Amino acid sequence: MTAPTIPDDQLYEDQQRVVRDAVDTVQDAWQRLRPDDLIGSWETDVRPRAVIAIEEAQVQTAAPAAAYVAAALLAANAVSAPVGKLVAGAFAGCAANGLTLTRLLDHVIGYLRRALGMGMAPSHVREISLQRLLTYTATEITDTSRVAVHTAMLTEPAVAGYERVVRLPACGRCLILAGRLYPLSDGFARHPRCDCQMRPVTRDQWQTNDPGNTPTALFAAMTRAEQDKAFGVKDAEAIRAGADIAGVVNARRAGAVYVAGHRKYSTTRGAADGLGNTSGSGGQYRRRDIARPTAAQIFADGGDREHLLIRLRRYGYITS
Repeated sequence: MTAPTIPDDQLYEDQQRVVRDAVDTVQDAWQRLRPDDLIGSWETDVRPRAVIAIEEAQVQTAAPAAAYVAAALLAANAVSAPVGKLVAGAFAGCAANGLTLTRLLDHVIGYLRRALGMGMAPSHVREISLQRLLTYTATEITDTSRVAVHTAMLTEPAVAGYERVVRLPACGRCLILAGRLYPLSDGFARHPRCDCQMRPVTRDQWQTNDPGNTPTALFAAMTRAEQDKAFGVKDAEAIRAGADIAGVVNARRAGAVYVAGHRKYSTTRGAADGLGNTSGSGGQYRRRDIARPTAAQIFADGGDREHLLIRLRRYGYITS
């Protein structure tokens, strides 16, 4: 595909503004946590404010999805003719993995209490706990934005799939996926705080794919410091020497070897944390059996377009 268009940039800027506002609100709420009454202050002063801030942000980031997809189709000289209407409010109130926001955020206070019980320094524990809370906040809002766009794309017959758009600076795991095309039935792989986007791809674009959003182009656009931070100094040096970027990233398994400039490089590091599907399968992002699956879980379950549309309608994410 081509470089990001105006609809992409506007959606990204609006999304990031909403994320920043919510993070600021949640950080302010955290200041209400009292050491002498952790549970009481968490349940009455901190958590309710954080949940409301995230829910409101989820609605705000879901609302523009249909208009964005329509604008992207217009830019591609395609016709927007959605077969359903997005319900922005349906995307709020839960994490992508199905946990209620209340239960998700309770992991933060649970960690804080356990760490304090182990004798860790209160100031250190409090800072780590806050960062976890802010990570949950930013991740769930950006996940909501992406899954709303994914849902809006599914309602448009002209959309054949999506392209992964990577924003710089980016981590190596995301950068090697830049420009790849995915069918609409595929979920979106991401890590916490990932700000990559999904761009609608028409059938004509799919058949004539000529991505400008490539790992090599993005790596070249990064400063040396950004390259070193994203890949590590030695790996970035190897890529600059000619190593395949995907080969370097995938070599982050113990004993793996890659070649650059006629020299062999190896790593003794353990396996790098991989990107996870939005519905998740480990850690705090385990899949849960719930009466109403999230839109992300519906996509993770798979199926053809018609099957996905039926389920999204059934659970209120779109209306006819």
